[in-house]
Amino acid sequence: MPYQYDEFENCLNQQFTLQLTDQSIKLQLISVEKHPNSDTVNGVQAFSAVFRGDNTVMLQQQTYPVEHDSLGSMQLFIVPIGPDEKGMRYEAVFA
Repeated sequence: MPYQYDEFENCLNQQFTLQLTDQSIKLQLISVEKHPNSDTVNGVQAFSAVFRGDNTVMLQQQTYPVEHDSLGSMQLFIVPIGPDEKGMRYEAVFA
């Protein structure tokens, strides 16, 4: 079953662990936004989740295995969207 907006909204400001071959990276979920102009398909509306990591590792656009305490294991396609004052931001879109 696809992830829902509410599931991610409930995880705002929580840590997600992204697994790389030789290390794990902590990302913080900093925003979740519905895509208001998207169609709802099978009861699911498209949304995006923005994560922040530190500036020590620059992740490339690709799919990564990610773990979260309540959401479990998932594969997320993330895209770097640029830094803010606290670190590098990445976006995952759910449709």
